[in-house]
Amino acid sequence: MGNERVKLKDIASACGYTVNTVSRALRNDERLPASTRAQIREKARELGYIRNSMASALRSGKSHTVAVIVNDLHNLHFCNMLSKMDRSLRQAGYNMMILCMQLNEALGDQLIRTAISHSVDGILYFPYHNNQSHIEYMEKNGVPFVLLDRWIQNVVTDSVRCDDRQGGRLAGEHLAHLGHRRFLFLSGVNQSSSQIDRLDGFLEAIRDYGCTEENVRIVPGEDVEQALEAMEIGKLLYPLDYTAIVCFRDEIAYPTVSALMEHGYTVPRDISVISFDHLCGETPYLPRITSIYTAQEDVATRGVQLLLNRIANPGLPPQVVILPVRVFDEGTTAPMTKGSRQQ
Repeated sequence: MGNERVKLKDIASACGYTVNTVSRALRNDERLPASTRAQIREKARELGYIRNSMASALRSGKSHTVAVIVNDLHNLHFCNMLSKMDRSLRQAGYNMMILCMQLNEALGDQLIRTAISHSVDGILYFPYHNNQSHIEYMEKNGVPFVLLDRWIQNVVTDSVRCDDRQGGRLAGEHLAHLGHRRFLFLSGVNQSSSQIDRLDGFLEAIRDYGCTEENVRIVPGEDVEQALEAMEIGKLLYPLDYTAIVCFRDEIAYPTVSALMEHGYTVPRDISVISFDHLCGETPYLPRITSIYTAQEDVATRGVQLLLNRIANPGLPPQVVILPVRVFDEGTTAPMTKGSRQQ
């Protein structure tokens, strides 16, 4: 056979059965004697046979594969979610295909086409920007899908996300209750629904404590991302005309805390820091940081459940799941004291 892939006819020739019988045995057709199935499967293992999933999908209409389209594999938050989704999908008998946009929205259409061309049974999709065309493309091709982590304007479809607006409110209430009245907000990208909701919720909360937007220095997400890439987050911290920092995600908060320490400030004695995602809850070796995330269920597991329901029951009405969040107080926020930065 040389370097050619092992085919059903090779197994049939090696064990003396017809190709049809070999095919049935490898599908575990119980109408065949157990001894026949065992003999054929053992011979297939000896020869190094690997099932042609694409051919099987064409015959059955099912690939038992789910595509996950994510925008950033460097983000530990997404890595944690991918691990959970993989476990949940495997338990349900599905393999997972990971496709990454690399923070390039233009790749979205291409990756959706790639997933559909591989006959995936469904797509778990992390929107990066507010792009309705991606949704329309999946709908036109009849592939079941679920949106994860964010919403898309004017789109009502299966989706699971945290209550980011509530999360922003909790951040504002938590800091304002501790006496803070001037803030630095290190944003996510402006096209992200999570950024929109978190900032809106935060501003709404601090207004209840007599603060206005003038009390908040908001750094655009694009500037934050550039500073992170250049490892120069410290440049965004000046002037220090605030006593508390709100970070869009923990992966901004960690270098922010490090930069403050390098400049001689102590967290939270001098400056309080609060963030989102609670990565240290999933990754115990990370430093503790006060952060906001889901209280019980997680987006990844619930998203898989929704997709499996959609695959099994295509006629179900759209299900929009918004998970409640809470503050995980890990010690990087504290009340205003004489040691805190003056307003």
